[in-house]
Amino acid sequence: MNMEKIKTKGFTVAATLLFLAAVVLLNILVGMLTDRFFLKVDITDTGIYTLSDRAAEFLSGVNETVDIIVLSEESTWLGSNTYTVIANILKNYSAASGGNIRIQYVNPNLNSFDGPKYNNSLSVLKDSYSELEDMTRNDIIILSERRATILTALSLFSQSRDNMGRSSIIGVRADQELVSALVYVLNEGIARVVFIDNHGEAVKNHVSMLFERSGYVTSSINLAIEDIPEDTALLITASPQFDFLSDEIVKLEQFLAVGGNLMILYDPQMESMPMLENFMAEWGIVIENKLIFDDTYTFIPAFGVIGAHVVAGALPSTADAEAITSEVRPMGVFVARPLTSEGTRGGFSTNPLIQTFSSSSYAKDISAGGIATHERESGDESGPFVLAYHVSRLTRDDNNNHVNANLIVAGAAWFDDSFLSMYGDSFYNIIFMIDLANDFNPFGDRVFIPGKDISNNQMPVSSGAARTILILLVIILPLLIIGAGVFVWRKRRHQ
Repeated sequence: MNMEKIKTKGFTVAATLLFLAAVVLLNILVGMLTDRFFLKVDITDTGIYTLSDRAAEFLSGVNETVDIIVLSEESTWLGSNTYTVIANILKNYSAASGGNIRIQYVNPNLNSFDGPKYNNSLSVLKDSYSELEDMTRNDIIILSERRATILTALSLFSQSRDNMGRSSIIGVRADQELVSALVYVLNEGIARVVFIDNHGEAVKNHVSMLFERSGYVTSSINLAIEDIPEDTALLITASPQFDFLSDEIVKLEQFLAVGGNLMILYDPQMESMPMLENFMAEWGIVIENKLIFDDTYTFIPAFGVIGAHVVAGALPSTADAEAITSEVRPMGVFVARPLTSEGTRGGFSTNPLIQTFSSSSYAKDISAGGIATHERESGDESGPFVLAYHVSRLTRDDNNNHVNANLIVAGAAWFDDSFLSMYGDSFYNIIFMIDLANDFNPFGDRVFIPGKDISNNQMPVSSGAARTILILLVIILPLLIIGAGVFVWRKRRHQ
């Protein structure tokens, strides 16, 4: 064997070994980059794994450590057709935050996790935060230096129910829920919204959820026997069914006298409530004995849902609402009673928030009791009608600083749970309420991120398919390369 052949063989072997080493290193590097920067291609139609712009903007500003602890084994989540979606979204969150958001999977039965605090014990962690009292398997704990909160895994999905009551997942709203939770644990302070609950108030659950999304904590009081908490940013009575007591009205007046914010969500079927109505009249607002209907926007005739729009510039967050609601889609509002105002009074500033479209809305008088027909008649009053007012008054707080007291009066039925869930997160009633919440929140910014549908024609990659691809790339492909190298070497040897 001459020296030239030895050199050729040595070069071939060395080249093959170097190539194989490069393939192995490339696989390792790609794996590390994927975990660090979430370098994966999102092939879903609606971009389920792609960060929403609002979420990406928020995550890029996270500059302190937040721990997200998933109460499950990672292998369990990655092997689940449902939870693997959230597992990959969480990886995306960690990457987009520059590693400041740390993801951990913890078997709740083992009662331990990695961390310098709470003795690495889930039970100690649970005892440290009342919010974590009911945590259970597959829950997601979000933990900062300030506070903690908890999400259920299924709350990150949009669901619908069929006529048999069976639920199915139709979309992903993880960005909204996760960012809201992160806002909550990262804000310097937390605003409180308090619901009055001793007048048969019924509309609360969805309204409460919308405020929680905007970084509030929520609580309830019996106004007849309890005082309004001092840290209340906004007080709400949502669809009261019977009147307020005189002592309760005094509490409302005292609350507003030092710059409080009160929202009255009235029921279109409400009975006469002289005390509450007189209180609103002092602020210049009267609920009329009429019901509003609409020729054009009654898209649920059985309920008489009407079309309306937010008045542009009525509140800071609704500055562009005119274009959103009139050009894209109108607000859908259950049949409602219109409001009238005495106009601007001394010390008061009154602004309409929501009103019907003038061309198609009409009102029927219900003072005589009962309506013969829902169809427009010649005697019906034509719109537009105001459906929500914002009244403010300049006053002084307990520290003698000038502040504004604010009263919002709006229809409660627009925020009924079944109504809002029927139309989902893109429905403008939800956007409007979150904007309103933002305007009265002294901490943090508005958080609204529409969910993403899970379309039927997307290209899902199952865990089995992912394993097959991994085997092809890491094992089969290198073996083929080795085989090709051996074949070339043998051929050169026999030359």
